[in-house]
Amino acid sequence: MTLDKKHYYVTLQAGTTVAEIRDEKGSATYDFEIEATDVQVGMMRDLFNNCVHGDFMMWMHGHTLWSDMPDRDNDEYDDNLRAIYQLIYQYGTEKTKSDLEQMGLVKLLGLDREELRPF
Repeated sequence: MTLDKKHYYVTLQAGTTVAEIRDEKGSATYDFEIEATDVQVGMMRDLFNNCVHGDFMMWMHGHTLWSDMPDRDNDEYDDNLRAIYQLIYQYGTEKTKSDLEQMGLVKLLGLDREELRPF
């Protein structure tokens, strides 16, 4: 792994388990462009995997007829998704940061606040 930053292309599909980070633009569409090291991209992929697991757990929780479990699964999923957007903002190009601002996510999630950064 290298500590040099490279350009990566991030695709997020809300409500699905599809999230991907590519190191080549290619012909596929993408949502955000970031500049990150291999280690930073690895951390993002770990968060994606956590979201996949959290999404499955929420599905299981929603299909249980009764449950005395708190909404811990929902909270963990939300926290992971927020952390992903924080990293996208932190490592994002100027266009990515501008896009997140225009989407209202910077203000809504406080993405520009240092104390909220997970890494």
